[in-house]
Amino acid sequence: MHHIFVDKKEASLDDKLIIIDNNSDYENYNHLVNSLRIKEGEFVLCSLNPFISSFDYKTKVISIDKNEVRLGIEEETKANELDVEINLYQGLCKSDKFEFIIEKAVELGVHRIIPIDTEYTVVKLDQNEKKLNAKLDRFNKIAKSAAEQSKRHYIPEVLKPLSFNQLENMDLNNFYNVLFYENAKSIDETRSCIKTIKDNKKPVNIFIGPEGGFSDKEIEKVQKLDFKILTLGKRILRTETAAVTALSILMYEFEKA
Repeated sequence: MHHIFVDKKEASLDDKLIIIDNNSDYENYNHLVNSLRIKEGEFVLCSLNPFISSFDYKTKVISIDKNEVRLGIEEETKANELDVEINLYQGLCKSDKFEFIIEKAVELGVHRIIPIDTEYTVVKLDQNEKKLNAKLDRFNKIAKSAAEQSKRHYIPEVLKPLSFNQLENMDLNNFYNVLFYENAKSIDETRSCIKTIKDNKKPVNIFIGPEGGFSDKEIEKVQKLDFKILTLGKRILRTETAAVTALSILMYEFEKA
């Protein structure tokens, strides 16, 4: 079943109707009519953006014309989301790797993605506002596409990058802050921490370093901030592998029955 995100203004839940207008929502109209070539009677899963409930809507195509697609709401379906909010603070890396991480992180249930500039970061996002916004726009389009493909309830946002030093000034007390580090030793501590997070269902921030990992100074800083510094195993993982591995572990633990 095809999946799209529609502006909540286009949905009349009382009338069990969603209207995709060719003018106000050309992107969805064009995608359904010209790319997917949907027909009357086909089904489309719709998520409202911004979301207003914990449900998505299975709809059936009622009519298609040059102005609009009319979708009749057939039933509500429970949203495909994890039981806990997970934010990924990802060390900046080469563009193709970062885009891969965005796609896979969204598929695995991440809530939002925050690029971080660390001591060993080689790739720097252009600080020219116009170029930076263009890059973020591309990142968020990748996130939207991955959210549609994986039938997420909402579209995780890729935020503007932070420097690692900014973490000291942020209020992170309401989160479990977990940094994965190749020199951390005890996998038993990782298992114990994941169990604690699962039992408490507190929002989680996970931190993954860039290609060169985190520096000793950065590790010292997060120790003072009371971060949990954990290992993903004895092998040294690439940054994109580490992000996918960490999120896969959390998805397994927090997936609803």
